Amino acid sequence: MEVVTYTFYSIVSERSGVRLMDADWSDRYGWLVVQKRHQRMECVANGVVLHPNVPVRFPIIRWVDSERFLLADTRSDGISDNVFLMDLHGNVQGSFCGGDGIEDIAVGKEGIWISYFDEGVFGKGISAEGLVLFRFDGSPAFKYHSHLTDRPMIIDCYAICKGKSSTLWLFPYDDFSLIHLDPYTKAMQRYEVPEQLRGSQALCVRGKYAYFCNGYHSKEELYSWNIGKGKPDKIGRIHGAARGLGPKETSHFISVDGYSVNVYTILNTKEYEGSRVK
Repeated sequence: MEVVTYTFYSIVSERSGVRLMDADWSDRYGWLVVQKRHQRMECVANGVVLHPNVPVRFPIIRWVDSERFLLADTRSDGISDNVFLMDLHGNVQGSFCGGDGIEDIAVGKEGIWISYFDEGVFGKGISAEGLVLFRFDGSPAFKYHSHLTDRPMIIDCYAICKGKSSTLWLFPYDDFSLIHLDPYTKAMQRYEVPEQLRGSQALCVRGKYAYFCNGYHSKEELYSWNIGKGKPDKIGRIHGAARGLGPKETSHFISVDGYSVNVYTILNTKEYEGSRVK
């Protein structure tokens, strides 16, 4: 296997007063960045700088479709809106309260998946579910703890990534099983993961292979694992805060290190070869 790195957005000088905070990449829609310039937050969508007038301190940014993106604050009082749907002019098209302690967000046609870290899970409100699928109007369509009875509890959802169709993959603490979830049928597949992968904070699944990065004992190291079979293989490194991309993308991971955004493509011709993992 080979890992190919592509830098699609970078700040040349650390003296520019700009620091990247989060980013997203889509083969169809292009790149999307949220950054601070001299303490003022701004978004950049394919080179166009936007200044959304929304109360976001700790931002997460994601594409929704070709005309909209999502901007969220990881912290909330549990009452005020902290998830905003924006158009490409920086105008708010809709908003809702996504809960406190947001760990990660993944967007699909089925809606907006939001996972939570421990302060949210052990707090009040919707974040106590550990993982929630919201419709685009902000109403919950699926709540992990409420709608699944025979499942490991989420204390802190370390990583999520989109699966095919409406499904989602997750890697929760402290069980650290790899879980494949369908919110509509409420079906769940659970895979025991090798000890070496515990604590991984970035996950991508393609076909019969799962890729893990930034585990407890392997900072920035990237591993490939044939799901349910044998030991993982170390195949490279990812610098910065990494996140797995969905199966519709060519690349597997995106990372932000403060001054550049990189995407990583894993060249593995065996991903879908005889795959039984949906």
